[in-house]
Amino acid sequence: MRFLLILVIIGGVVGGWWYYHKKHQLAATDGGDLVLAPNTGDGSGGSSTTGLSTAGGMPTLTAAELPADAKRALDQADALWSQSGPDPVTSDKATTLAALYSQVLPALYNQPGMHEREIRLVNERLAPLGTALFFTKTRILNDPTGTFAVYTAVAGENPDGIAKKFGMSRELLNRLRGRDINDSKLNPGDTLKVVNLKDKGGFSLHIDKGDYILDCYVAGIFAKRYACSVGAKESPTPVGHSHLTDRSWHPDWTHPVTHQVIHYDEPGHILGPMWLPLNADELGQAGIGIHGYTGENPKMGIMASNGCIRLQNQDAEELYQTLSHPARAPTAVEIAE
Repeated sequence: MRFLLILVIIGGVVGGWWYYHKKHQLAATDGGDLVLAPNTGDGSGGSSTTGLSTAGGMPTLTAAELPADAKRALDQADALWSQSGPDPVTSDKATTLAALYSQVLPALYNQPGMHEREIRLVNERLAPLGTALFFTKTRILNDPTGTFAVYTAVAGENPDGIAKKFGMSRELLNRLRGRDINDSKLNPGDTLKVVNLKDKGGFSLHIDKGDYILDCYVAGIFAKRYACSVGAKESPTPVGHSHLTDRSWHPDWTHPVTHQVIHYDEPGHILGPMWLPLNADELGQAGIGIHGYTGENPKMGIMASNGCIRLQNQDAEELYQTLSHPARAPTAVEIAE
């Protein structure tokens, strides 16, 4: 009995020490900033509304680490996120949150010590917001950013004609009304979710060769991140700024060595379902574009192409549907190391 009593006392002391230590487990950065427990997403640590600047074991971003405009946007976004209820992604603040966080992300690209923050910003904030805004039919009334509107169809109109008014592709318009991308049915009085691309400057793509990612922005707001592959060592993807010059579905492919033209679905065609060529004069190199891939070694995250940016075919198809032909709305492209 005395032995059992001693064990109970020892257990109580150890348990009390563990509880005290766990309860007071706040880490400090070198600068003395407190760091909150990580948000695991399963309720085991942190708050789902904790701002990015203090979540997941990361110190607060300071003005010295971010440009002033980006730091201001981050502070505003984090404060608004915490005020937006249990699900900020579906709240009436979603477009404002997405616009603010989309101002922060470019300031994190290729910056020393910012990679983890960049990934968390995308995964925990921008990706969920982008999905809700650009991949669902949920309409947005009185959007304070002016990005989205609700349009009422009148007699004689069709989806493609309405899409053209706003600089959209027919496919994106149909996606946002929850229909097949090629659906042409439309009734007078139907209300449609539209994106004001003509007023908001179109699209932009950021391609990071080192991280093998392609970020798609619609009207200045982050929509989605895609994994990609880039040029092989002997045929590197050029860096710089350019614009899309076309938007081709089921394109022909010209073999870079034999110069044989191979039609889509013919043996030897490796270009995938679409082709988005870049302006050669702006980029300083001809024949560079974005496409899918049906050849050997289709893995993403490798240096393997003849200089182009490769996507998985399903991602290439989705990106094609999101973007408009340059005649409707421009797509600016940045390729970085």
